[in-house]
Amino acid sequence: MRPIFIVMFFAVFGMMTSCVSKTKFDEMTSERDRLSQNLEETQSQLKTLGEEKDALESEYEEAKSKMEGQISSLESDVSSAKQEAESAMGMVKEKDEEISGLNNMIDGAFNAYESSGLMLEEVNDYIYLKTSEPVLFSSGSIRLGSDDRAVIDSLASILKNNSNLEVIVEGHTDDDSVIAGAAFRDNWDLSYRRADAVVRRLLQEGVDPGQLAAAARGQYKPLNEVQDTADAKAANRRVVFRIAPKMSDMYEASKK
Repeated sequence: MRPIFIVMFFAVFGMMTSCVSKTKFDEMTSERDRLSQNLEETQSQLKTLGEEKDALESEYEEAKSKMEGQISSLESDVSSAKQEAESAMGMVKEKDEEISGLNNMIDGAFNAYESSGLMLEEVNDYIYLKTSEPVLFSSGSIRLGSDDRAVIDSLASILKNNSNLEVIVEGHTDDDSVIAGAAFRDNWDLSYRRADAVVRRLLQEGVDPGQLAAAARGQYKPLNEVQDTADAKAANRRVVFRIAPKMSDMYEASKK
C-alpha cells in the first residue's frame, strides 16, 4: 500500500507543479505582449515628436531667415534715409548760403544806387529809381524837354560811374487813344518810343548799352487809375527807371 501511495503523491504533486508553471508563463507572456505594445506606442510617439521637432526647427529657421532679411532691408532703408536726410540738409545749407549771397548782392546794388544820390522806391514788388524830377511828356509826344534832358544826363553820369548798375527804361501813356493819322500805331507803340527816346539820350551821353533796356507799358500801369483831370493824365505820360539786377553776377557772388 505504501509504495502505491507514494507514487500517487508524486503524480498529484507533478500535476500541481505543471498547473502553476503554465499560469505563471501565461501571465508573463501577457505582460511581455503589453510591454511590447507600450514600447511600440512609445516609439511611435517619439517618431511623431521627432517629426514635429524637425518641422518646428525648419519653421524657426525659415522665420529667422525671413526676419534677418527684413532687418537687413530695414537697416538699408534707414541708411538710405539717413543719407537722403544728410543730402537734403546739405542742399538746404547750400540754398541758404546762396540766398544769403543774393541778399548781400542786392543790398550792395541798392547801396550803390543810394550812394549815387538816387532814391529807391518799391512799387508792386519792383524797385524803381526815383529821379530828382519826373520825366514827363506832352500828349501824343516823344519829345524831351530841357528839364527832362537835364535829369537824364544826371542819371547818365551816375550809370557811367557804376558799371554794375542796370536799368529798364519803362515808357507809359495816359488812357487817351492815339488819334488817326498819328505817327504811332497805338499807346503801346507810343510808350515804347518814349522809352526809346530816353535810352538813346543815355547812350548819347556815353552810357554802356549793356546797362540799358527799353520796355513799353502803354496805358496799363497808370499812377492815377482815375484820369478825369489834365494833371492825372499828365502824370501818367511818363518814363520810369526800374532796376534790372544782373542775375548771373548775383549768382556768382552768392557762391563765393
